[in-house]
Amino acid sequence: MYKYFYFIFLFFVSCINKKAEDFIPKEEIKGNWLILYPQHILKTDVQRKIYGRAQDSIINFMGLKLVSFKNNGEFLQTDSFYGTHGKWVINDTGNLRVTSAGKGFENFNGVFSGIINDTILIEEMISLENEPIKLVWHLKKIVPASEAGRLFKNETNQWRQRSNQKETDAEIRKRIISMLKYYSIYFKMVSVESIYFSPVRVFFPFSYYQHGIGLKEFNSADQFARCFFDRTDAKKGYEILKEGFEKTKDEDFPGGENYVIEYSKYFERLAKALE
Repeated sequence: MYKYFYFIFLFFVSCINKKAEDFIPKEEIKGNWLILYPQHILKTDVQRKIYGRAQDSIINFMGLKLVSFKNNGEFLQTDSFYGTHGKWVINDTGNLRVTSAGKGFENFNGVFSGIINDTILIEEMISLENEPIKLVWHLKKIVPASEAGRLFKNETNQWRQRSNQKETDAEIRKRIISMLKYYSIYFKMVSVESIYFSPVRVFFPFSYYQHGIGLKEFNSADQFARCFFDRTDAKKGYEILKEGFEKTKDEDFPGGENYVIEYSKYFERLAKALE
């Protein structure tokens, strides 16, 4: 099984922070964001060893998630677009709290610590093996009018809404095509905004290689299967996806500036092959 190594180049930057009188944290934070990565602040060898063991899990859990801070105080993760919607509140001194918003945000407490261009910094203190670890989360603002802004729109996320009854073959095909188009945009955004990508963010049963993508065996426990009414519909969805692979297997894999943009182009190709 192909193993991924995430090369996260974390670095300290000279923060281009607005002066305190130039921003109001609870206004600045409103909008749609891509969680880029956590910059870790480690003071001892013990902390470095402990964090080293947990780093991949933390990045997989929160890294490259899409989140929204709504004007009405609602908070949501696009991974749970039709699931739990939480609440957020931030005071004038920058203390942020997010509650009841799904995994990672059941009870999130942080501090708004500044802005670097269109990226906000949120400090979070976590406890790992009884050691306090400071993380500085970098969140990139996603402009609503941009192509990536479509990732937050209800119509682009309809495929996340699990059907409450069995679907026809045509409806299942439409769901698969919508998923492919969504993740094509997502990968395109990630290829520009991030220096790594996380397969756990994508619900398809794919393996990712250098200049290639493979289709895994069907597994009813995967996230992919949970997008459908039942196992039978999920298996039909898998067979439709497999159909796309068969139609494109003799074509050269798309080229690009990096692997992630190649995945984006291939998802576009799969969607067209299934339309």
